[in-house]
Amino acid sequence: MDSKNSEIQLIKAFKKGDTEAFKLLFDRYHERLYSFLFSVLKSTEDTEEIVQDTFLKIWENRKNFQENYPFESLLFKIGKNSSLNYNRQKVNRAVFEKHFGFFSDFSESSADHYVLYQETQYIIEAILNGLPVKRKEIFLLQKVEGLSRQEIADRLGISVITVDHQLNKANKHVKEEFKKYSLLMINILFF
Repeated sequence: MDSKNSEIQLIKAFKKGDTEAFKLLFDRYHERLYSFLFSVLKSTEDTEEIVQDTFLKIWENRKNFQENYPFESLLFKIGKNSSLNYNRQKVNRAVFEKHFGFFSDFSESSADHYVLYQETQYIIEAILNGLPVKRKEIFLLQKVEGLSRQEIADRLGISVITVDHQLNKANKHVKEEFKKYSLLMINILFF
């Protein structure tokens, strides 16, 4: 039996939930996927996490897998998308923390700094809690988890247009409220 037929047989078995067939596919492609993702992520820990996540996604969606579609192509496509999402999450989290965590560098040993830090945390929570529940969820899915508009729509079962509309309103609210609190903090700190 040639390797293409062998792989098709493995895929048929794995689609039916055969864990041994899945293990064989894992063993066959794990190192190649790891090498590819490491070249993108440059981190052993991040790469291992994305490799595991990729194989988990394939296992969870095995019933939808098309037998004639090359397993390696799907594996690398999911791995690439997962790594892009992971990097986007990290960037979005950093931007989010930069905008909302401007007092996070303060040492807790200083009582004044600690109080300012606690107040800042309170303000951030107040701003976000001022959003309707669904809008807040959509905002956090994008800004903290780094999901794309399409991924948010798919996760919540809504249209991308609805996601865009809710994000637009959330961003406007957060900016307006942040300006109010920023002016208040400037008055407190400098006057």
